[in-house]
Amino acid sequence: MTEYIDSYRAKINEASTRSDFPEITDSETPVWRGNPSMLSMADKYILAVLVFLVHLLFFIGDPADAPEGEGQVNAIIGIIFFLVDKTGVMGFVVVMLVLTKVNHYANFSTSGNWTSTWLMLCALIPFAWKALEIISWASGIAGTEFDNPLPAWQYVWFLPLGAVMAGLMALLTLFYQRSFQYAITDRRVHIRKNFMHFDSSVHGIAFQKIENLKADPTLLGRLLGFGNVHVVTGSGVGLQVESLGMSVGAGAVGDAAPAGTPVGVKKVLSMLFGFITKQRQRTVLNQDPADCLYGIRNPMKIYRLINELMDANIGPTGQAVPDSEQA
Repeated sequence: MTEYIDSYRAKINEASTRSDFPEITDSETPVWRGNPSMLSMADKYILAVLVFLVHLLFFIGDPADAPEGEGQVNAIIGIIFFLVDKTGVMGFVVVMLVLTKVNHYANFSTSGNWTSTWLMLCALIPFAWKALEIISWASGIAGTEFDNPLPAWQYVWFLPLGAVMAGLMALLTLFYQRSFQYAITDRRVHIRKNFMHFDSSVHGIAFQKIENLKADPTLLGRLLGFGNVHVVTGSGVGLQVESLGMSVGAGAVGDAAPAGTPVGVKKVLSMLFGFITKQRQRTVLNQDPADCLYGIRNPMKIYRLINELMDANIGPTGQAVPDSEQA
């Protein structure tokens, strides 16, 4: 082993690492362990803040008076307050649906199904709340007596709803970040996932099977010292080809509609579902934290560490080095 590798071996708690990674065999020696840094999840925290700001806008937009005076900024603010006042809950729903669509279509790291579901839920809660009021009012006219279980809707509810939904997103993001653990031994790269005890996976990648290694810290990652290290094998582990067009689109939604549904209704459902599910297409390295060393600190140093361990295992001739020679 090189001096560089030994410097990492001297820092790691071997007993703790073996306890957290029971799949590490007795013939392996732990060299490094880590997990995604909190800053690597910054995009999800930013999205949570953005959702809170949308709630805050509709909270203050209804009772607030438009700013006085001339100027483009005052004019824009005045138009926003006017639209908030006139559109109410429906305006909020439209803004949130547009945000959901833009986030999903852009195919960012925040464009997954869980995030899109959360954004849709943020949009539908005030809508359902207001709908219950309308149903209760209509039932009173019809004499059917439906009592709304919720208090009367007011714009003030946007503030606590925004705080709760943004806080929930931040909390789930924290749990998600901590659900991934990575370890490197003198023989393998180990990746573990345990998200809230119901989404678990583990796999180890032997150095002999690694065909390509890539570190790709983003601009923010270079400034703050984190990034991804992708371990690509000949079987395709570490690669992700994304082609998320209209594979589940108009025809599928129309066919899934209940029997007897009018053709016009099927077309409307197909258009709405297609609008939400359509994404731009791209081919990238797998950015899933369960398939790469995601958002780790000092990615270039870990990239060098894996390379040196690969050299120690494979040797200059491309053949696996015997255990006696590795020691």
